Amino acid sequence: MNTLPFILFMKSFSRLFSRGTLLVHSSGQLLHALRAFLRSTRLLFSRLCSAGQSCQPAYQRSDSYHERCTANLHPLDPLSHSSVVTHVNSQDVMASSETKLHFSINESVYTPPDTLAPNTPSLRPTFHQSSGPALGISAHCNVISSPDGRLRIIPMSAEGVQGQRYDSGNRDPIPSDPKNYNIPPMTMGPLQRLAPPGWEVYIHPEGCIYYRHESVIIFGEDPWNVRVITQADLARVGVAETIEDLAKFAYNYARHNPSFPRDVDLVLELTDMSNTATAGYYFVHHENKCLFWLQDFDGTVIFRECSGVTKLSHKQIELEAQYWKHIDLFPHASTLHSYVLHELRQITRFAISDCMTSEVSAVCAFSMEVLKDTLSLIKDVAVENEYIQSAHDKCFIARMMNHFRHCQYLNYYGQQGARLSRDQSVHGNTYEQRSIMMKCLAPLLFNAPYEHIRSLHKLYVDSIVNHLDWRTFVQNLNAEMQDFNLLATVLLNVNVGFLAIQSVDNGAGQSLSQIASYVSVISSFGSMLLGVKLARQSHVQGPNMVDNAQAHLQSLVHPKHGLETLAIVYSLPYAFLMWGMIFFVVAFLAECFHRSGSGTVPLIPVSVTSFTVLVLVMWSLQTLGNSTLEIRKRWNRAAEWIKDVLRRVLTVMFSIRSRESDSRLQVAAV
Repeated sequence: MNTLPFILFMKSFSRLFSRGTLLVHSSGQLLHALRAFLRSTRLLFSRLCSAGQSCQPAYQRSDSYHERCTANLHPLDPLSHSSVVTHVNSQDVMASSETKLHFSINESVYTPPDTLAPNTPSLRPTFHQSSGPALGISAHCNVISSPDGRLRIIPMSAEGVQGQRYDSGNRDPIPSDPKNYNIPPMTMGPLQRLAPPGWEVYIHPEGCIYYRHESVIIFGEDPWNVRVITQADLARVGVAETIEDLAKFAYNYARHNPSFPRDVDLVLELTDMSNTATAGYYFVHHENKCLFWLQDFDGTVIFRECSGVTKLSHKQIELEAQYWKHIDLFPHASTLHSYVLHELRQITRFAISDCMTSEVSAVCAFSMEVLKDTLSLIKDVAVENEYIQSAHDKCFIARMMNHFRHCQYLNYYGQQGARLSRDQSVHGNTYEQRSIMMKCLAPLLFNAPYEHIRSLHKLYVDSIVNHLDWRTFVQNLNAEMQDFNLLATVLLNVNVGFLAIQSVDNGAGQSLSQIASYVSVISSFGSMLLGVKLARQSHVQGPNMVDNAQAHLQSLVHPKHGLETLAIVYSLPYAFLMWGMIFFVVAFLAECFHRSGSGTVPLIPVSVTSFTVLVLVMWSLQTLGNSTLEIRKRWNRAAEWIKDVLRRVLTVMFSIRSRESDSRLQVAAV
């Protein structure tokens, strides 16, 4: 049988008749305690009567604040934000200092709450695409459990808290019925949001709510300042009590470490409220601007974007980025000194200067316009008594600092071989080796894959996609596909008009001009279809969908050859259009030469003009193309060969003409 109703009954009974409750609490709070006792008694007897049935959830929605707070009347025991000190015996909550070795540190595989039994009452876990496992928790983590097995805390990151907040699957939907549009009479003043005693409720600038508790607890004779932050729904019965027990457990375990600092915050996110209350946790050290944990933390969920991360100096940068993410998530629960504004102003000014002097700046992923707007917004931040007071300004500063610190982590800031430009690979992944397929298809595709692969490898470096480079690439690709579609449509109409000539399409379908025109039509269709598909795909994803682009490119990259496959695909619309033009020219010239036999079209002018245009086009392609030195040498040798052939042809023609003139003179003399 579930022992939670019995535990709630005993705790409510002890709080109702404890001397500290009678002396400290007001009459209203005593009434709340009495109601908690009656509710726990009713819940206990209902469970005893239905012991053979399945367990009901350990918490449920309440209809009023009095009902919500009756079971939550136990806030780390000081009930206000004042300097009330509560003496807590550590044996009541967990093992004492003599039995601290009984804490079990389990090196086990964490089982997400969604894999538990269907009847297990638990809060839904957090899943975030960019954070990996639930709540930013690694699959293999250190679990700290209480001796009785009722409490368990698991390391997590601030990114996991963000994932839980923004994942709509972790929030209960607001029912559309019933509706109540009535306003009570004389409703004029601001409404106070109700929270369990000892807790303060805050509204994030984006609209979500979270809770904070601060009090002083004495473990034995040692007073500790306890600050707890959570975004769990404390309106549910039993949630606030569970969070408080977990906080006591975490602080009592941490105090045995002599290096544990005093002035820290504890963030708890409840994941399970069954027989074992489980929560993800992390501590926040504001002086050093970092998060820390009581046991080894597998930071794969926050460090996975970089490979070869071995030094703590490199990891510390991302830990500071996680700290700023925490400030962004809980701005009211933190204080920011005005010197942060000065630091952010310096970083922004340097980023602007770096973008002005370099087109591949790696300082940040913002454009020049965004950086200038940021610099102007910094000047408007209000400072009172050397501290930033507004939660909106704190979120703005924290998001900008998180972005800059995260970019420093991605670029190996302060490490040997740090990335100094966006197109520089710190791991030496240049992908210069070309595959046999690329070498065979590139000439048939007019070397277009080489141009695309150079662009792709500049924007996809070490599995990182830059926002600015990706947006520019998508815009250029869309414009290119639109131009190709227009030209393919024109070429298709020209082919249809050409085949409409009666002498060309006589029904036999076996002449060279007909076959070449048919191939040109097919190539035009292929260019149009691929162009529309690629333009549609980039339009649907949008130029700002960097996350989707990174996952797509990661699935196509080859360990040796990089993004050759994608470069070939992007080259097909251009190649089909070029082949369509070539086959139409072949069809036109074949018809001209066929007509020249009957004397309708002069053969020599068409041949000379065609040859001259061909030579000029080839020379222009060789001059304007982005060819290497070896390719230029080949073109020069080909040009010299053509000149030699022309010289010999002209020599032969002049010799033949001189011989004919000599023979005519001899005949005239005779």
